[in-house]
Amino acid sequence: MMRNCFRQNKILFFFSLGFLLFYACFVFFMHTPWYTAAQFKFAYHNHNTAILMRTIDLESVISNGYDDVTCDLFIYNSNIQPKTKQTFEQFYKLIKKDICDGTLVMIDKYLKDNVWHEPTGTSVLKGREMGIDYDELLERSMLRNTSIKGIGSLSKDDNGNYILPVTVADRYTDTDFVINLLLQKNTEGIWKITKIINYRNYLEHVRNLYNADITTYINDTKAQTAEYNRTFQGIQLKFQAMTKPIGANISNDQRAQIQKFILSEVIPAYTSHENYLQNVNVPPGASHLHMLRLQSNAKTIEAWKYFAEGIGKDSKDDLSKAECSHQEALVLEQKVSDIMNKMPALFVPEIP
Repeated sequence: MMRNCFRQNKILFFFSLGFLLFYACFVFFMHTPWYTAAQFKFAYHNHNTAILMRTIDLESVISNGYDDVTCDLFIYNSNIQPKTKQTFEQFYKLIKKDICDGTLVMIDKYLKDNVWHEPTGTSVLKGREMGIDYDELLERSMLRNTSIKGIGSLSKDDNGNYILPVTVADRYTDTDFVINLLLQKNTEGIWKITKIINYRNYLEHVRNLYNADITTYINDTKAQTAEYNRTFQGIQLKFQAMTKPIGANISNDQRAQIQKFILSEVIPAYTSHENYLQNVNVPPGASHLHMLRLQSNAKTIEAWKYFAEGIGKDSKDDLSKAECSHQEALVLEQKVSDIMNKMPALFVPEIP
């Protein structure tokens, strides 16, 4: 019996020792960059956002990425004077913390329900609270427009950095690009992804593709766009001539005349423009610009419809809606202008 007990104790001892050794090895492995890389791959393949977030120091990634994005804003516009550029760059440094904090909140919401929400409530990113077009800044960052296509193997570069290569593609051109994720150890001894080393190269690569397509798109639509602009200018002049002699008190006949003009000439002209845009051949990299044009035209139609209702019924509510839609259309037109002129959409445009 004693021999059996000794044998059982011996088995238990070696089993416990083996378990402790395995656990020690596992704990050691958890504090290596290979564990973080393995967790990152597992999280990606299994759509596990909780594990994914444990592998990434998101605050560091966003902070480093912000610097790359704001530098990239000026790369294609040589018309900005050095002094002006310096002012803009200083401005972006001043608002960096607020923008990064707000972006972290947006990403957290996206990870919870897989939808990019517009900033709402008290968010400093709502509208143009920070004096910038945050939505266009986000568009230029490619954050919403990049998908992962494959994850490579962790390696150590010549400088001793641990690098995880990830093949990604942008949403519009679907062109593959390999970004390199930097893994670093934090104060707790845990390895996390802290930076996209060649993020700026990725932005430049995509922007070059987009600029080529945008140039093609602008050239292909230039003649027809100029024709529509002449039509819109003519309509504007007729509308100004019609409304100029009208004072504060507008008669019912004058209201009816203005409403008829809007419904029979103004809205049909913009509807024709919408039909034209919907049938244009759009190169992939010009998709965002084309979408903004469609949105701007749709908002303009909406504004005129509200105005026609408001002027016809003498409705302050409809006239107020018309003004709101008109302002939104002007903001969209500013976005279109910024992209076409390769401007970084820095400050809120002055809209009369």
